[in-house]
Amino acid sequence: MKKFRLSAAVFGIAAVLALSSPPPVSAMKVGDVTGQVLSTDIHAYVNGAEMPSLNLNGYTAVAAEDLREYGFDVAWVPQERKIVIRYSGKKEVQPLPVQTAAQPLGTKLADVLYTDISAYYGDHQIPSYNIGGRTVVTLNDLSAFGSVVWSEKDRSISFTPAAHDTGWFTANPLAVRETGTVQVDHIWIGDPKITWNGEEVGRTIDYVPMLDVSWLAGKLGYTAQETKDGRLRVDNGTDGFILRQGDNHPELIWFGTTAGKVETWKAPVKRNGKWLLREPDLKELFGYESVWSPETHMENITYRKLIVEDHGLKRRTDNFSYIVRADGFLEGTSNLPFLGLEREIDGQMVHAPVVAGGMADAAEGGPKYRLDTAVQLELGTNRLHLRLTQGYRILFDSVYTVELPLRELAPILDRNTSYSSGDSTWLKEVSPAKAYQETSGSDMTFSGTAEKINGTELTFIMERKAGEDYVPLGGPVPAPFEGDRFQTKLKLPEQTGLYRVTALTWVTNPKGSFQMPAAYWYIQKQAQ
Repeated sequence: MKKFRLSAAVFGIAAVLALSSPPPVSAMKVGDVTGQVLSTDIHAYVNGAEMPSLNLNGYTAVAAEDLREYGFDVAWVPQERKIVIRYSGKKEVQPLPVQTAAQPLGTKLADVLYTDISAYYGDHQIPSYNIGGRTVVTLNDLSAFGSVVWSEKDRSISFTPAAHDTGWFTANPLAVRETGTVQVDHIWIGDPKITWNGEEVGRTIDYVPMLDVSWLAGKLGYTAQETKDGRLRVDNGTDGFILRQGDNHPELIWFGTTAGKVETWKAPVKRNGKWLLREPDLKELFGYESVWSPETHMENITYRKLIVEDHGLKRRTDNFSYIVRADGFLEGTSNLPFLGLEREIDGQMVHAPVVAGGMADAAEGGPKYRLDTAVQLELGTNRLHLRLTQGYRILFDSVYTVELPLRELAPILDRNTSYSSGDSTWLKEVSPAKAYQETSGSDMTFSGTAEKINGTELTFIMERKAGEDYVPLGGPVPAPFEGDRFQTKLKLPEQTGLYRVTALTWVTNPKGSFQMPAAYWYIQKQAQ
């Protein structure tokens, strides 16, 4: 499912769909045009707030993902190609902007496309449509789950959801769930033959156990097919990999397209028409667990069926610290998934640290494990790559951008991660409360309180923006703690321009101590 907003021309106004005798569903392919979106004047309200909408054949519809801003939990599940809408009453309504356009009624705005993505409200499937790469649902199809009211006078329709749904609702953007396992037991690792139930399923070559890739793929729910150019493509419709003879760098597959290469210890070989690959390399590519007994020479394989729920990655933020968490609803496992986050810097992708572990205080029905990663953003547009994997098996993959606007920046750096560089001061409240300030004054006071203190003071430094860089001005200014409070006054230069003020905290760990930022302010000095 593509993850972008439609143009204002489509979702900024209400619209009406003109259907032109679409072909039977059995004859349709994903992407086939089934109708047109034409402009109209109907307004849609959800949970009392207006939201961008369109109208399908006289029925007002909204983008499923937009419901996240109206108190709903909306999860995209790539492995099952479905989107699930639930209402918890625990999320604050934050309405999206609704733009209007002075276009004549009946103006074509977009095509409606056939989609194989299914939509659910809770456990109940509802009709869905694809417009501009987004899944939309009609408000009338939600009437079984609340109240739908039409006002002819106001040319509006409103949906109010019924009582809160039950179950676990996550505040984190990703959740990974185990839906079952596949067991392939009693594989006898012999030399030269490897057998399973009397069937030869591999060979030991130069003391290295090599399994039949196609055989194992079939057992784990994948298909293996040799391509015209002599490669072996292993795919289950969501993830997979491509092998080449003599090449120990297989390509990974995500939703039918290649998603980078990985390295295996040994290249695949082809014997008697069968593709063979070292068993530990297959373990990484398929992401399974295995146990081998040196006494019996038997190996047992456990392949965990995992799905990922994308509850909405944050695309706009107010903090330099960008944190991504994934909740793990997993059974006993020796290998947790890996959550990898990268940010593009000067054309290179820089990795973020990651922490994974069990939840000691796991709530009933809640996750047993949590994955935690964070990256430092820059002001403006940041290009990120997030990938969740089990071994080399891709469970979720997204390249996206995150906006960090200067005028929306929060001064306190978010340190709410599972890892740290050591003991440091954590700020609770600060003044000014907004990072961006405009002033013509000659000085500015900075103050606040801390929820955790390391050391006896904060250190303030000032820099002036010069081109793309910041140039230090003057020396450091201390801000001693009095209890849990601090305060200091900085003299501002007479020269107009943009200045950055940084509050530094001491960080201590067994290797030593150093200073790092705890808060930032950006001061636009104006002429008096």
